[in-house]
Amino acid sequence: MKKRPEKTEQTKADLKEAFWRLYADKPIEKITVGEVCKLAGYNRGTFYLHYRDLYEMLATIEASLLEGMTECVEACMKRLRSDSSKISLIAACKDVVLYYERNKPFITVLLSEQGDPAFIYKLKANLKPLWREYVIDSDNARSEGEIDLMLEYTLAGTLFMISRWLSNPGTTSARQLAHLIYDFSIKDVRNRL
Repeated sequence: MKKRPEKTEQTKADLKEAFWRLYADKPIEKITVGEVCKLAGYNRGTFYLHYRDLYEMLATIEASLLEGMTECVEACMKRLRSDSSKISLIAACKDVVLYYERNKPFITVLLSEQGDPAFIYKLKANLKPLWREYVIDSDNARSEGEIDLMLEYTLAGTLFMISRWLSNPGTTSARQLAHLIYDFSIKDVRNRL
């Protein structure tokens, strides 16, 4: 009997959603496959058709988000390369912020204290080369070590700012956050080089 791809994808989505509802409230070590299956409405056998364990499920969720976040920032940075006017910069930053907002349930948890600390390191590792290529001029006077430290500081601050924004909805618009990211994470870095 052939599997229907759309049914398989829906099953995986249901399992991931159930897992995430639990993961948002407690650490992965305290979650069981049985809990995920019960919440999703499937049996344990169905879970094991798709994942070895909960850690593999978390890894697939994280990998998908890392890919999407990196692609979104890369598109933003390419846009900056072709048009570096402030209006274009703000619009590009807003696109990134809106991606984060669309994936809020996942990103809020992953960037919080409860999230996987390795996720933030992987995200920064993906984003640093993009920032280096598109934000930092190749003829600057800073050493590689200084640039690396500046990027680490800037990315950590930017991710924290986005995390706080996602945790406190309604306090600042996506456009206002895009302005802050531009001012503190792009313009400020360029001014310091």
